[in-house]
Formats: sequence, structure tokens, C-alpha cells
Amino acid sequence: MDLKEHIWKSFVADGSVDLKILPNNVAHSWLRCRDQNVDPYRRRSFTIISKSKLKEKQQKNKRIIELVEKELKKYHQYFQLKMPIFILTDVDGYIIWRDGYEGTKSLANEISFAEGNRWHEDDVGTNAISLALQTGDVTTLRGYEHYAISSHEWECTAAPIHNEFGDICAVIDISSHLNNSATQVEVHLFLQLLANTISEKLYNDYLTIHRQLLDYAYKMTRPGIVCNEHEQIITISKELMLDEDEWAGRNIQELLTSQFIHELPEIIMFDGRLIGYYYPILQAPQKRKNYYYSGVPSKNVDYLHFMSQVVKAAASMLPIHIHGESGSGKEVIAETIHKNSPASSGPLVAINCGAISENLLESELFGFAPGAFTGASNKGYQGKILQAHEGTLFFDEVDCMSLRMQAALLRVLEEKKVTPLGSTKAKNVSFRIVTASNRNLKELVQENKFRLDLFYRLYVCPLNIPPLRERKEDIYALMQDYCDKRQWHPHWMSTAYKVAKEYNWYGNIRELNNFLERLYLYYEQDTPTISNIQELIEIGSVFSETGECLQHHIVPVSHEQQEIEEVLERHQYNISRTSEELGIARSTLYRKMKKYNLK
Repeated sequence: MDLKEHIWKSFVADGSVDLKILPNNVAHSWLRCRDQNVDPYRRRSFTIISKSKLKEKQQKNKRIIELVEKELKKYHQYFQLKMPIFILTDVDGYIIWRDGYEGTKSLANEISFAEGNRWHEDDVGTNAISLALQTGDVTTLRGYEHYAISSHEWECTAAPIHNEFGDICAVIDISSHLNNSATQVEVHLFLQLLANTISEKLYNDYLTIHRQLLDYAYKMTRPGIVCNEHEQIITISKELMLDEDEWAGRNIQELLTSQFIHELPEIIMFDGRLIGYYYPILQAPQKRKNYYYSGVPSKNVDYLHFMSQVVKAAASMLPIHIHGESGSGKEVIAETIHKNSPASSGPLVAINCGAISENLLESELFGFAPGAFTGASNKGYQGKILQAHEGTLFFDEVDCMSLRMQAALLRVLEEKKVTPLGSTKAKNVSFRIVTASNRNLKELVQENKFRLDLFYRLYVCPLNIPPLRERKEDIYALMQDYCDKRQWHPHWMSTAYKVAKEYNWYGNIRELNNFLERLYLYYEQDTPTISNIQELIEIGSVFSETGECLQHHIVPVSHEQQEIEEVLERHQYNISRTSEELGIARSTLYRKMKKYNLK
């Protein structure tokens, strides 16, 4: 009995054995299999798809299958004595293609190592295909390194194939019965070469097809939309007045709503194969009127939904209440409402109820007649309410208004008249009212701190601003906006972004901007470390638990990651030039980019 056989038998019996002799990835996989109750004595895969599903997967991966078949024909003679089988799986581990020697295929059939079966760790235990999908590396397993007894007479080597974006899209595997297996080194090198070749061809395919589709679009004589064979949008005619950056890569069916009238799509062929479709558009929806927004455009679904509510509410003259945490941009939203409202030609007058005492607030709002009280101006003062006539009056921190002032404001809203202090003459007034608070007005009403009748006057169209911690995908754009305004673009800003996105930003955009101000102050010409960046964030933090989160969740950027980022940025993410400077293969670069989430 060899050593690995002894280790396997001891492990599946009671687990009381040292796994150090095994490769780390194999040992960890065995432990996962045990924890997931994978049966080591299982003889077959239990997960198999229907013939129709298999055909669907084969059609989806048709080009990869064609490339694998073409490349393997070149090496037919080399493998005559080895008698292997060749397996191709999709990214989910389903076997979508198999070829090789008939005798070996018959042996494989006995353990369901055939088309339609899923060769995943959850199904058949530790295996080369599953490990290649998990690690992104060429992986070889021999005999008792497999978790399931059904594979103990096999040696398997698997390598991931990457698509044009560097993501794993398939796995190619060479498997032999132990009696006929070749040396591990030569199979490993061959499979690495094969996977790299196919990945390279897929990338070149993508570039060629993309150019052909753009060329087709350039020659279009009518407005239309060009998409690839998967119906992903490539380009849109300018006449349709749509944001191409927003729609590129999305499925065309999302765009072909009832508002569009289009003809049947034309098929686009190249080199004898279908590469895309052209949809001639006969009638497109009217371009929406542009709206004013001084904030940074968002990529967050919830914030985009919130902004659509803002625009709809702004188009009316109904009272709007904005609820949002401190620093979330309530003033920006109030300005957006005003600029997109029927009152936009009038003034926007703002007052912060929390920053002024009750007595001053009264005179600030209502104004006063000449000599109305000791120290009053002889010219009098036109209050904020009258200043906002035919425009918008914005009450920030309306929750801080006293009950007496709430009653006075309610009277103005009901009568649409205002009487300055020290005067008996009421003046007609018309304005759109917008209020904001960082406290819940409903709770204040229940606590008798806010008048119910005023609540119903103000709380007609409530809008809730999503906090920054719930839309972290916008942090990059906010940081970029700050840098653009400063005309300051340090090479290390991507590192600062990676640190910043791990923080919860309880002070929202204001806290983020404060951090950036400190960063600019101390490191305008220098390069901060990860610790320096963390320290500048935590200096402005009020919540102690935030510091704990940073310590536990922020992962330091490795030297390798920083080097790859810098070279990618220097070459504007050109993969060929970057891999050449780094001295690594394109496939290796793709794998490392995926590992470090570099896009």
C-alpha cells in the first residue's frame, strides 16, 4: 500500500491523519468534501443535465469546442501511445465535449465521466477540473489524490481557458488510466500551452468580430442598433439619441420596448459564421428633456431609482420632504428639485432651522417693518418667505423648528400670506416648499415634538436619500470628481480607493470629502502607505466600531498587485503591452487581474 493510499483510507475512515504530504489545494478540498458529506465511495456523478440542456450548452460554447478540436488534431500522433481522453467543461463544471480513445472512453463511462455530467467537487469530490475552476491554475491529480474511489485509477490534468475579458469560461482536461499515463511534466506543459492558445484565439476572435460589427454599423444607411450573436448591444445610431455607454453590453431586448418600432433583424455574417444582428429602428421614443443635477452621476440601482423619484416629484409643485443622514447631500437634492421644477425661474431661498435661535428664526423668516424692535434696521427687512415668492423655499433641519415656529409656518401655508414683525399689513406670497431632516418626522410627531397638522402639509412627497455605505460603487466617481476639480491625479489614487471602499462612511459624502481634503493636504506631492490612508480616514471618524471594522476587513495591497496596477494604468490597460513589460503570459496576467479584481 503506497503512502497516499494509506492517508486516503485513514482520512475517510475517521479523519485522524496528517494531510501535510498532500498538496495544499488537495488537502483543503478533502476537508471541504468531508464537511459537505461527499460520499468517497460514490461510483458515479449524480448530477446530469437533459439532452436539450446539453445541446444548449454546446451551442453556447460552440466556438471553444471548434478551437479545441482543431488544436488537438495537431497532436494526434503524440498521444497515440498514451491513449487519453480529452474533456471540455463549461464554467459550471458540466462536461460539454469529450473525445479520445474508445477503450479509455468506455472506462470513463463506468464512472459517468461523460457528456452531460457535472464534474464538480460537490458531486464527485476532489478532482482536477473543479480545482482548476477554483484556483485558475493548471492542476494535476493522480490516483489516491482524488477524493472519490471511482477516480483512484485515473490521472487527470486540467487547465482553465479564459475569455476575452480574462474570466474563466471553460476547462480543458486530459485524463488517462494510470497504466497508460504520460509523465506529469509533459502533460502539464502541453495543457498549459493548449489552454493559452485557445484563450489567445478567443481574444483575437473577439477583436476581429468587434471590428467587423463596428464596420457594419459604420456602413448603415438607416438608424439602428448592432448587437453581437448573444444579442449584447455593440453600438447604437446617433439618431436614436441614446447613451451608448449606458447601453453597451446589455441585452437588446431591454431596449426594444413598445416605444420602439423596428423591422426584423438582419443577420450579420463573417467568415461563414453568424457574428451578430442589425435591428433597423423605424421609430424611437422622444429624447427626454435633460434635467439639472450638480451631483456626481451614480451607478447604484437604488440611487438611480431615488433620482427618478426626485425628477418626477420636481415636475409638480407639491411639497417635498427630503430625509437623509448627515452629509448625504440634502442641499444638492433640494437644488435639483428647484432647478427641475415649474418654479425654476424664481429664486431658491434656503434657511437652516438648526443654525438659528428661535427669535432670530422668526425675524429671518417673516422679516420686520422699519423700527419694529430695538436694534431693528430703519429700512426694515424682507424675510426669507417673501424672498422666495414665485420660487422655492427650502427648510433644512426642519425637525429643529420649535412648536411655536411650526404653528407660525403652518398659518403661512394655510393662508398664503405673511405679516412682517411690527407690521399689520399681510402680503400675499406663493412659493414651493421643500423641507429636509436627518431625523424621522413620523417619530417626532409620535413624541409630540412635531405638529401633526404641519406634518401633513410638508410630508406629501417624501424622498429618502440612500446613504453612501449602501452605494459604495459610487465612491470611485466621487473621488474622481474631487481629483478632477483639483486637477490632481496621483498614480496611487487607485490604492486609496480600495481602502476607502472598505469603510462605511457614516458621515456620507461630507465625511468622504473631508478625508480627501486631508489626503490632498498631506500627500499632494508624496505617496502615502496603506496605513497612512487608513489613519487619515479614521481621524475623521466619530464611531469607534468603524476603526475595528477597518482593522478586520481592510486587506493590505501586495507589492505584486501595486506593480500590476501601475503597469496597467501606464499602458491604459493594454493587455499585450502590460504582460510584455511584466514578463508574464497574457493568461497569467488575466488570472492575476481576476485575483486582485482589477478591471
